[in-house]
Amino acid sequence: MALALTAYEEGLCPGCGLHHSVTRGDHNVGRHEADDQVICHGCAPLESKRADTNRVTFPGQKITLHEADGWA
Repeated sequence: MALALTAYEEGLCPGCGLHHSVTRGDHNVGRHEADDQVICHGCAPLESKRADTNRVTFPGQKITLHEADGWA
């Protein structure tokens, strides 16, 4: 099972995350379209925090998500 997972993961594109079986080759030309109308509400606060130039940073600092109060 672990070998199968490794083989599958090695076939993933590091850019789009899709498997090469659906992204490579002439038979897949035009198969995919990009959509910029989707918002990940997990990435949004991370990107906002990273863009905040007024925050104090230090080496090794990680920005993590946690569920906001009131969401259960």
